[in-house]
Amino acid sequence: MTPATKATALLVANGAVIATNTILARGAAEAGVAPLLYAFASACGAALALGAFRATRGPVSIPSPVARYGALAGLLSVAVPQALIYSASAYVSAGIASLAYAFPTPLTFALAALVGVERATPGRAAGIGIAFAGAVMLAVSRTTGLSGDALWVGLAMLAPVSIACGNIYRQRFWPPGAQPLDLAFAMSAGGALWLLLALVPAGGLALPSPIGAGYLALAALVATGGNVIYFELQRTGGIVSFSQIGYVGAVLGLLGGVVLLGERYAALTWIAAGVIAAGVAISEVMKRREA
Repeated sequence: MTPATKATALLVANGAVIATNTILARGAAEAGVAPLLYAFASACGAALALGAFRATRGPVSIPSPVARYGALAGLLSVAVPQALIYSASAYVSAGIASLAYAFPTPLTFALAALVGVERATPGRAAGIGIAFAGAVMLAVSRTTGLSGDALWVGLAMLAPVSIACGNIYRQRFWPPGAQPLDLAFAMSAGGALWLLLALVPAGGLALPSPIGAGYLALAALVATGGNVIYFELQRTGGIVSFSQIGYVGAVLGLLGGVVLLGERYAALTWIAAGVIAAGVAISEVMKRREA
């Protein structure tokens, strides 16, 4: 398998993880699981599973650079965006919440060029712009509008800033010699600890129903495998390609909703999905041509 083919496969796999997690999160919410508890259980379960697997390969020893990396990556990429989006979701429209997941890609692209992590090229910029336009169309087509309290809209829009900063941090400060498995464990553990700090004051650790607990277990399982391929894609494809997993996840989530949940969508939704897919494809093709 060529590096380009591997990167594409990992991009699709990460998108599938996001789509699966979206479906599980919806089921968990219907079962009465608080969103922050769902996020914590996902990160904590992944950390425990990855730590146990790591232990089968020898004593678990996390160097201090990896621990620091995990703490900051967990804060920027897991805890802050999830806490902001989940907290704001009660005060803003679903369209605003959806856009919070669309902005990280153009922000990551701009920041990567600014700090010299990756080179900006016209072709990639065009592809990312097309995909972003599709994401905006998708958000509008599936909601009643883009509205909400100005303060909470502002807080929700801080989430993609945190995600983009986390993307750049993880790429630029990848500890020398560190493997994706170790970094996945460190970030999961770091994210879980930060989310726990948010949950305890809010009294959000109430035990879920058996059905809710089942969703939490599935979320932890998905996060365990997802976090490993998460870092493998970052290492293989670069951080800008990595940042497009949200776009791929949105398209695959639509397909999953139709196949698994029997959902039906308007024509504009499918047009938006096509625009997203075209934008991602253009971005990846131009990356190879302009390299």
